[in-house]
Parts: sequence; structure tokens; C-alpha cells
Amino acid sequence: MVAADNDGMERTDVDGVPVFAAPGPERITAGLVFGVGFRDETFATREVSHLIEHLAMGALPKSHLKCNATTDVDSTTFFATGRPEAVRDFLEGVCRALSDLPLERMAMEVGVLQAESCSTGYSTAASMWAARYALTGPGLAVTDGPGPDCLTPEVVRAHAARWFVRENAALWCHGELPAGLRLPLPGGAVPVRVRPVPRPQQGPVWTKGEAPGVGLLLADERPYDIALRMGVEVLSERLRDVARHARGLSYHVAGTGLDVTPERRELAVWVDAREGQEAPVAGIVWQQFSTLCQDGPTAEELAHALAGFEEDVDSEPDAVVASDLADAALCAVTGMRPFPVAEALAAWRAVTPADVVASLRTAWASALLYVPEWAHYAGPAGPVERRYTCNVVPGLPAGTVFQPPAVSRALKRQVRLTVVVNDAVLAHSDADGDVHCIPWDAVEAVAPIDESRGVVVVGRNLCSIVVHPEVYGKKTAERIVEAIRGHVPAERWLQRRPAPTLAPVG
Repeated sequence: MVAADNDGMERTDVDGVPVFAAPGPERITAGLVFGVGFRDETFATREVSHLIEHLAMGALPKSHLKCNATTDVDSTTFFATGRPEAVRDFLEGVCRALSDLPLERMAMEVGVLQAESCSTGYSTAASMWAARYALTGPGLAVTDGPGPDCLTPEVVRAHAARWFVRENAALWCHGELPAGLRLPLPGGAVPVRVRPVPRPQQGPVWTKGEAPGVGLLLADERPYDIALRMGVEVLSERLRDVARHARGLSYHVAGTGLDVTPERRELAVWVDAREGQEAPVAGIVWQQFSTLCQDGPTAEELAHALAGFEEDVDSEPDAVVASDLADAALCAVTGMRPFPVAEALAAWRAVTPADVVASLRTAWASALLYVPEWAHYAGPAGPVERRYTCNVVPGLPAGTVFQPPAVSRALKRQVRLTVVVNDAVLAHSDADGDVHCIPWDAVEAVAPIDESRGVVVVGRNLCSIVVHPEVYGKKTAERIVEAIRGHVPAERWLQRRPAPTLAPVG
């Protein structure tokens, strides 16, 4: 069965996979999309979707076809551009590889991932998502996890069987759909994506983290609120005008939107900052956002934002078609509603300054301002709460106390640390006196570090506690680890797989 919409997009099925196609150039572009990404992993399994992507691509024969694959926060896509028959062979090859992953290549592809080392490309945005969702959902983008060398064949096989199935796939094609196309994917149950729960927030908050740049995160609980999107676009333009052109403190302003659920979208904007100027840039971001919430944009600012959108649409018609096709495929596997460019453009044209003010004021209570940890910044003026990214508590609980040797503590400030273990929690006081607390049922993993000589205990609340013999001494470190073993099940203790033995070259 084939259905066509008013813009020429056709919807059909191939081997149970929904396919979205539209007329285009002779050399077609197609993308096979799966509704799985970083957000569907855990700290312990971080990078497993990316590894499966690499295994599938590594199983394909050599080719001059322009092809690639990418794993993002909420999707994994295999795409190619070329002659229809070459793209057909690519898509079928990917499906066959996913049906029978070449797990004998795991060690090699792990090495490739380690060389690529790009799992936290979002940086500032990821830090803001983590401040909102901790170590769940999009918050997982903030971490590399323990490393892909901790993944086992069993974990990889189970993840593929759950997520890389025809029930979680969709294909889009710009150009004539290849004749005789088959998509021989394995079948399975429709996977249920966990809905991450944001941390409670009664008003705007600000936070610090390890990523560079200054950012602002807003929640849109009406995910198709174009007035809020236009407000963020106007804010971005104001930040360019002030932080870069008027004061020379910044070079680049960027942003992204992420659909977390059908009822919630996160809008992020971030600004880079000249070294040592992060605090003034943070002040500019908050002042411009506050002013825009109070007074709204001018009609000229909205017209300028609209003109930019119209120019993008007019100058790249093929890109618009491809965007609508890719959006339809992604929405088919994520449960979101497609939002064609023409519909979005009509909505942009209808927005008034009053609409933007209303939407920004609605989003005000969800605002999260992010600054780097090293910035000398005390937060915005007014009642804006400081939010610690992880679970900082007022003081150490009672329990068994462990500390580095007294001499080390006396001579080195950085090792003035304390670990406390009791039946409910693992707690740690760092060199600054901040106390981090991980309830035992919130321990995500215990991962080896430094060739297994030490361990790091990772909590879903983003606290992490390092235990290493070079800090605590061998005997004390062993006692701490033994105490942790008494509370953390064996399945949460991760082990690294040995690196492959490389054959000599030549």
C-alpha cells in the first residue's frame, strides 16, 4: 500500500519497515533510521549503540559509495548517496549485518571507537541535559561511560536484539526508491523507551560543570510552540550582537532542540567565551534572556528571524525535501509528530511579539543557566537557585570512616579526602569540603580505572567516588573496596576486555 501527501511524499512498507520517499535527483540519498541512541543506554553500556553501528558498517565490502552512519542522542542512522542499485546494496548489507553481527570484530571496532573518541560531542548542551536529567535519558550524553572495552558480546547482542529490529526502523529516500529493495532486518517486540524524569524545579536555576561555554536550557511543554522557538532565535541573535559584536567576548552562538517525549522538548542555546570571560558572558546571557521575557522582541527582530528561515527554505529546496523525509522517518520510530518545513514556516509567519512574550514567560520557571566550573561567577542577581549537578549534601553521614594516610593529608591539600560507608549510602568529602552521597540502590556501576588498580563508583545522581591505592594507601583502598562489594551486586562491577594482539606489520 502506498499513500502520498500533498507535497509528493509517499509512504509505503518494505519487509515491515515504513518507507518515506519523494522524487529527487538520479543519484538518490537514503537513510535507514533506528529509534535508539545514547539516551537508551546506561553508564555501564554507554557506546553500545555506536559499537553496533561500527560493527554493521565494518561488515560491508569495500565500496566507493558515499556512505556513513551516525549515532546521536535519540537515533542511529545509516545513510548513503549514489546510484539506486548501489544504495540498495548498501541498505541490504546493513540489514544483513545487523541480523548477524560480526562479533569477532568487537575488539578491533572497540579500538576504532577509542581512536574516534567522539562520544561527548555536545559538550555544553550535554552538561545542561545532565543537570536536568542526571545520568538518565539525554543526560547520558555527558559521559563516555567506562569505555567500550567494558562491553561484552552478550551485552551487544542483547542491545541489538532489542533495538535494531524492523519494528524500530524506518527508511527515507530522496529520489526513486531502488527497484527490488529488501530490508531483511530481524523481527522483535516494539521497544519501549524509558521516559526520563526531570529533576523538580520551581523556578530558574543555575549550575556549573566541566564543559566550556555558557548555556541556557528551556523546557517546552508544548513541543510545537513556534513562538518559543522564535524567542530562542531572537535571543541567539541578541547574544551575537552583544557578546561578540559589541563586547568582543565571544565568537560563536549555537543551539539545538531535543524532543524528550511527545509532550516535552528541550531548547538549548550556548555561547563560547574568551578565556577568563565566562562570567561576563553568563551575565549577558541572563540579562538578555530576562529582558526578552519582560519586554519581548521587537517586530523588526521577528521579521529578521523569519527572513532567515525563508532564505534557508528558498535557497535549498532539495535540503527541505530531505529534511521532511528524515523527520518523517525519525518520528515513525520515536512516536513524535512530524513537523514539515512548510507547516513550520506558516507558523513562524503567524507569530506576534505578544506570543513570544507569553511563551518565554511560561518557560521562565524551567530556565537553567550553565557556566563552566572554573568561571568566577556567583550566579544571577535575584532568587535564582544554585543547582549542583550531582548530589551534594550538607555533611558526612555517620558510618565507617576511611581516609588517606595522615602524612599525605597534612602535606597535600588535594588528598584531604574522607570516605564513609554505612548500610544506606557511600559518601565522600572532597578536597573542597563538598560532600557527595550515593545511595546503594542508586549505584549505576563500579568501573576499573588505571589498569584495574583503582575503581570509580558511579551513581545515577551523577556523583562519582574514586578509590585508588595511590591516594588511600593499598590496605585502606582494599578495605574500602571490600566494603563496597558488600553492598553492590556483582553484576554492577565492570571489567575491561583485553586488547587484541596485533600481528606484526611487514
